Amino acid sequence: MVGMGKQRRRLAFALGFLTLVMAGCSSQRSEEPEAGDTNAEIYYANAFGTYRSLVYIPGSVRPDKPAPMVVVLHGANTTAEQQRAANLYDVVAARERFIVMYPDHETDTALGQHPLQAWHFYNPAEMQRDVGDAQAIAELTRQAMATWNVDPERVYIVGMSAGGWMTSIMGATYPDLYAAIGLVESGAYGIGLAGIGQPLGPLLLRPELLAMAAYQAMGSHARILPVINIQGDKDAAATPASGAHAVRQWLMTNNLVASGNLNAPFPLSPTETVDITPKSGYPYHVDTYKDEDGCRILEQVRIEEMEHFWPGGSDDPKLRGFTDPQAPSGAELTWAFLKRFRRSDTALPCAEFRP
Repeated sequence: MVGMGKQRRRLAFALGFLTLVMAGCSSQRSEEPEAGDTNAEIYYANAFGTYRSLVYIPGSVRPDKPAPMVVVLHGANTTAEQQRAANLYDVVAARERFIVMYPDHETDTALGQHPLQAWHFYNPAEMQRDVGDAQAIAELTRQAMATWNVDPERVYIVGMSAGGWMTSIMGATYPDLYAAIGLVESGAYGIGLAGIGQPLGPLLLRPELLAMAAYQAMGSHARILPVINIQGDKDAAATPASGAHAVRQWLMTNNLVASGNLNAPFPLSPTETVDITPKSGYPYHVDTYKDEDGCRILEQVRIEEMEHFWPGGSDDPKLRGFTDPQAPSGAELTWAFLKRFRRSDTALPCAEFRP
């Protein structure tokens, strides 16, 4: 998917998958393990199939000290190994001392239980707790937490493309498990295929309705859920409209949790915007949404010129069709946001963790 026609092919693929989902990242692992690192696999099976997850425990993680964990969901036409190699989350994890988990569904071909190797974010029956992919991802998360010394207050989930839409589902169905979530080139909870490749697709489902649906999905576990959304302004698959839709949905869902009102207490417009022009690479803009005490609840990163890629990541020429090294690092951006939050502290008057 490189060359002059890459955007046109990507758009055609996405529309064809209205028909079924989109491309994520692909590659081979480009980083050799450091001394003392642990690489493991865990498994889970339910009525929908067998699932596995790669787990990376850096040697920098102390066995006697509970560590944060980030769950990373791959995009369509991608495996856990490919996502791991492309996004370089392991590099951040080794420096910051947290565990990374890369779930996958076992699919030998592009057909079968998971067409195009995509999570079932488009299936309304699986947009609820304890069913299908959502159940499997949650159980793999719990298994990793039980196996290694994971801090249950600092478990996060991030997804790219199809994995990002699945991450919205995980945030709505398991807010008691994940302290905060990260969406990369994806969209809102419950929007399914309406969010793919069509600039006006997200408008087919009003964010107010999706916000209420996400709030209902939270059920008795409802709590304020911090969100970071990363969006390329040239993405023809997960369009800028889809990203804006996700931001509005999650702000409204959090407002329902906090007050029962869609429009307050969290503002639906950014409280501040920072414009960043690096010496090299794409300019980008960070919109921050804060409560009246100045504590952030949501960030949106809008990256100029970026198409449907994982931002930053490996600069290996073999991976250029799947990552965009001209963009800021998605791993760095998401971790910088996620690490601000502990699950039990995400409540008013200030959702951010204050040590």
